[in-house]
Amino acid sequence: MVNLRRVAVFSIAVAIYLLVGRLCIAADQAIDAIAREQWQESYHTIAKSITMRRGQTQILLLEKPLLFYTNPVRSNDQHGAIFLWTENGRPAVIGSIWSAVNRQNMDSRFVTHEWHSLVVDADVSAVRGEMPLWESGEPGVAWERLDVAPADSRAARLVQMRSIVRRYSVAIQVEGKSDLRLMAQPLYRYPEQAEGALDGAVFSFAMTTDPELLVLLEGRGVAGQSAWHVAFARFGNKEMTVKDGDKAVWSCPAGAPGTSDGKYYLRWRAEEMPASSQQKTSLTNPASP
Repeated sequence: MVNLRRVAVFSIAVAIYLLVGRLCIAADQAIDAIAREQWQESYHTIAKSITMRRGQTQILLLEKPLLFYTNPVRSNDQHGAIFLWTENGRPAVIGSIWSAVNRQNMDSRFVTHEWHSLVVDADVSAVRGEMPLWESGEPGVAWERLDVAPADSRAARLVQMRSIVRRYSVAIQVEGKSDLRLMAQPLYRYPEQAEGALDGAVFSFAMTTDPELLVLLEGRGVAGQSAWHVAFARFGNKEMTVKDGDKAVWSCPAGAPGTSDGKYYLRWRAEEMPASSQQKTSLTNPASP
């Protein structure tokens, strides 16, 4: 005969175990949410301390980050935020401030600065305080005209842009070749009054939620002569290839680790910060390029 008392005690114990497990998960999620919010504030503070210019014209940082992302595929608990500097509504420089755990000191994280020029000019620069960080020295992107005319309405143009970007596939060389995932929502959509463009957006191909490659679309021209234009920009230092169907249309080699080169800037371990703190302040001064 089944001992009903034992069954009842066992059932209660299982229920308590499951409840405690759920409470622990909820507590961990709450702690993670607080940590993410603190790090977003830290990344934003760093981004606001950097002045971007095209020639002598200052490029404005958007008030809010485009994205807070994580990349568990990469080692060291990597996460970061994406920022955009614009000029008259058009994207000019895209940047990422991200960090990873310091393996020699788990109580701290190394913060990396990364950005890419998105304009055809060769004189984009970044300064932090009185310290020059970067000069592009070359055009940031190369636009290609597509044989597709922008639709009349803003809603229809977004449908068009999504259709165009789905034509492309992106392979990245990370522990053997793997495909990046197209993010359904654009990182940025041009405002209606963007100077020099009918419409446009910045899409991303990502590893988990970490953008590795950017696809820029821009509608230009006047009625009857307008067309979409496309450009690509790397946002990671790995080798990547873009295909339109079976045809390779763009590629980039692997970048030199920890260095900046021309239009793409990557400064690993630019500074070190506490891994957990209500007020995140640098443990080390920002490194010079």
